Amino acid sequence: MIAAGQTFGSYRILNKIGTGGMGAVYLAEHPLIGKRVALKVIHRELAGNKEVVQRFFQEAKAVTRIGHEHIVEIHDFGVAPEGDHFYIMEYLEGKTLAQVLSAERVLDVMRALHIAAQIASALAAAHSSGVIHRDLKPDNVMLIDRLGDRDFVKLLDFGLAKMFASSSAVKTAAGVLLGTPQYMSPEACESRSTIDGRTDIYAVGILLFQMCTGRLPFDGESMGEVLVKQISQLPPAPRAINPNIPPAVEQLILRCLAKNPDARFATMNQLREALLDPEAYLHKSPPIAPARSLAPGEAGVSARDVLAYAAQQKTRMGTGNELPLPAPAPTLPGQSTAVTMIADTTRRTGGQAVPDMVQPAQPKMNTMRIATPLGYSSRPPRKVWPIVLVAGLLLGLGGGVVAVALVGRNSSKAAADTGSAAAANGAGSAPGSAIAVTPARPDAASAVTPGAGSAIAVTPARPDAAIAVTPIVDAAPAMASVVIDSTPQGAEVVGPDKKPLGKTPVKLSLPISDMPLEYELSLAGYRKKTHPVVVSGNTVINVPLEKAAVVRPPGGGGHTHKGSSHGDDNGLERPE
Repeated sequence: MIAAGQTFGSYRILNKIGTGGMGAVYLAEHPLIGKRVALKVIHRELAGNKEVVQRFFQEAKAVTRIGHEHIVEIHDFGVAPEGDHFYIMEYLEGKTLAQVLSAERVLDVMRALHIAAQIASALAAAHSSGVIHRDLKPDNVMLIDRLGDRDFVKLLDFGLAKMFASSSAVKTAAGVLLGTPQYMSPEACESRSTIDGRTDIYAVGILLFQMCTGRLPFDGESMGEVLVKQISQLPPAPRAINPNIPPAVEQLILRCLAKNPDARFATMNQLREALLDPEAYLHKSPPIAPARSLAPGEAGVSARDVLAYAAQQKTRMGTGNELPLPAPAPTLPGQSTAVTMIADTTRRTGGQAVPDMVQPAQPKMNTMRIATPLGYSSRPPRKVWPIVLVAGLLLGLGGGVVAVALVGRNSSKAAADTGSAAAANGAGSAPGSAIAVTPARPDAASAVTPGAGSAIAVTPARPDAAIAVTPIVDAAPAMASVVIDSTPQGAEVVGPDKKPLGKTPVKLSLPISDMPLEYELSLAGYRKKTHPVVVSGNTVINVPLEKAAVVRPPGGGGHTHKGSSHGDDNGLERPE
C-alpha cells in the first residue's frame, strides 16, 4: 500500500490523483527544488504478470520515442525497493475531455475541431515513430491552459500502444481484446493481427462525433452489444442529432467511421489537414453516400455470442485477463484461418438447423461506400468549348441584326419628324416626290406611312408578296421651352406667322426642329431686328437691340449723324 510521504527515486508522494486499469497515479514533489511531477505505479497484483510489466515500461519507451508537445512527457522510470514498478511524467493541471463532456455534454463545432486537430497532430507524430495508441478515449485526453489556449491537448496513457516498427513490441495473442469497446475500430473488435494507424483514425472519429453531438455513435447495455454494433452497424447521421454541424464536418466524421479501413483517411496527417479546413476537404474529396445498416443476422453474429459477451461485461480491459473472442467460422474456401466477423456456423429456423448459404466468390462490402460526386462521370469529359464558341457567334449575329433594325427604325423616325417640322415651317418636301419601298424579305409585308402631298410607290420583291400601306397620324413632335429676351427688355415680339406674341421676355413652347424660325423684335428708339431661332431644346435667347439714329433739332449743327463710325457710342450720335 503506497502512502503519502513514501519516496520513489528523488520524489516524495504527496497524494493520490487517480486509478486506471494498469496502475495508479500519484502527485509527487522533489523535496529540494519543489518540482511537482505525476508518478504512475503499476498495480501490485499485476506486478507478477510479465506481459503487463513489459507493456507498462513499453508505454514509457513509446512516449519518450515520440517526443511531441501534445503528448505527456516522461522523465524517468524504475523499480522501488518494495518491488513497485513506476515511471515519472510531467504533472498537468487541467481537466480530461471526459470531465468536460460530462459538464458541457455538447461542444461548439469549432472547439471540437480544434481539439481533434491537436489529437491528430500528436497521433501523426506517434505513427511516424512507429507507435499506435489503440486506447484513445476522453479519459486519455487532457485539456490544460497553455500559451493562451485553454484547450491545449496533452495525450495520455500509451499503455496499450503497439510499436509496429519495433521487433521488441509486445505480442498480443489472437482473439484478445485491447481497448474500450465504445472507441474501438471494427478490426480491433475482431482482434485482427493486421491493425495499423487507421484504427486510431476511427477512434478520433468517435471522439469528434461525441464532442459534436453529445452522444456515442455505438453504445449498448453490454460490451457484446457494443462490439456487434461496431462491426455491423453504420453510425447515425451527425446532423440528424445536431443540425448545427456543417455538412463538411459531417462528411469528415463519416469518413473516419468507415467500417473498411481503406475507406478512411489514409494517414493521420490527411485527417489533421481536413480538421483544419473541412470546407476545402469537402470540395476536393468525394462525399460519403448513405449506406444501409446490416440486417439482423446478416453480419453472422448469433444471439449466443452476444449473451456470452453480456455475461462478461465487467471483465477488466487491458489487464492481461481479457475475454477472448469465439473462434470465427470460415467464410470462403481456402480461408479457414482468416479472422473475420464473429460468426455462427448454423442458422436455426423452427428449431431445426439449416446449413449456411453458399458464400459468393467475391464478397461485397455493404457497410460504407464512397459515392461518385455530383457532376462526375465514368466517361471522359467532353470538350465543350466548340459549343460555347458557336453559341457565342450565334448570339453575336443575332444581337447585330437587332441593333441594325433598331438603328434603322430610329433613323426612319428621325427623318419623319424632320419632314413634319419642315412642312410646319413651309420648308417641306417638294410635292410630287416619290418614295420606293422594297421589303427586305420576299415574304415580308411592308408598311409605309405617306407624308402630306407625297406620292409613294411600293414595289414588292415578288409578285405574290403582300404589301400593306397604312396611313398613320404623325406622332406629336417633341416640344421645348424657349424664352426670347432682349437688351433692353420690353420689345414687341412678332412670330413667323406675323402674329404678335407679347413683350420681352416672352416664354414660348415650340416643337424641336433643326429648321430656323424667324422672330421680329421692335422697341421705340431702337432698330427692328429679325432673329432666327433653331429649337433644339429648352433654351433662353437674348437679342441685343441697336439704337436708332438721332436727328438733331434745327439750329443744332445743321447735319445729321446716321449711325456712322463717328462718335464714341459705337457709331451712334450721343444726344445732348
